[in-house]
Formats: sequence, C-alpha cells, structure tokens
Amino acid sequence: MDFVLTTIRILTAIVAPVGAVVLVILTLLRLRQDEGETPEEGQVCLRCEKAHQGDEGQFQYTESVGNARERAAKKQLTPSDTPILGAEIHFICDHCARRYVRNEIIQLILMVLPYPIYLYIIIPVFAENGIFASFLIETLLVVLSVAGVTSAFDLFRAVHKGKVPLAEARDRVAINERKNVLGKKFSYYTRITTQLKK
Repeated sequence: MDFVLTTIRILTAIVAPVGAVVLVILTLLRLRQDEGETPEEGQVCLRCEKAHQGDEGQFQYTESVGNARERAAKKQLTPSDTPILGAEIHFICDHCARRYVRNEIIQLILMVLPYPIYLYIIIPVFAENGIFASFLIETLLVVLSVAGVTSAFDLFRAVHKGKVPLAEARDRVAINERKNVLGKKFSYYTRITTQLKK
C-alpha cells in the first residue's frame, strides 16, 4: 500500500508538475514563431475592438450534443453526428490570442503547483504543530494535478496541431466572445475539434 501511495505521490506531485512546465515551455517556444497579419482597413479584433496584428478565428456550431453525463443517461456514449448549423469567421488580434494562452497557462500552473507545495512544504513545516496530511485534501490536489497536466498537454497539442500556432487560440477566443450572443444551446467546434469530430 505504501508503495502504491508513494508512486501516486511521485507521479502527481513531481512528474505531473514538471511535465506541465516542460509542455508550457515548449508551447511558449512554438508561439514565438507566430505573428499575425496587419488588419485590413476598418478591420478590428472581435474581442478588444482594436486594429492590432492578427488573423482569423473560425468556428462551427451544431445543436447541443449534451455533456457526457447527459449522453450516459440516454445510453448514448458518443455524441451523435449532428448537422452543422453555422460557421463564423472573425478577426482576432495576436494580443487577445496570446492573452488567452497566457490565462490558460496561469490556470494550469495553479492546478499543478498546490500539491507539491502541500506535500513537500506545508506538511513538513507544520507537522510539528499537529497538522497532518488529510486524505480528502490530498485526493483533491491529486485530481487537480492530473487535470493541470492534461490541460498543459491539450494546450501543447492545440499549438502544434493548428495551421499556425495561434490558430486554435484565435478560434477559442472567437467562440468565447460569440457564445455570449449565440447562446449556450449550441455545441461549438474549433478547426481542430471539427477535424477530430469527422
């Protein structure tokens, strides 16, 4: 049992955070290679409404396929093929696309760092004061750590799989902005997720 617990702790408190940081560094190195075009006259970013350098963010939407829980209740494990109801293309500047990536990186780092801090700093420092490791807290931190490294891999994949490094970020920014107008009744697909859906 101790061996299993030690292995889980090593994987989620050391390997996962280090892996996430490595993926973040590789993602940032790849992003340095991308720079958008100067917008056409009168063309502004959908998000910030400024005429910075950028490129198109594209997405498609279908009727909502529901989340995994809803599909499981209907005994439909994979989403059914639904017809594309619409597609949109919007200009997204480099600044907003990079800001989206930066926010994603901050979020995933905040997911993977708490567990090693808790395990190797908080517990040893405060153990003398009667604080001991909590199974529930540790379980939550393990889940967060795994989710963080998964997010780091997803971001890395998105930057490397797109036509250009910022393509997926531009698509996601466009979706986030337009979802407020179009509503949450649709399922949205970026260029990469549309390819995966086919």
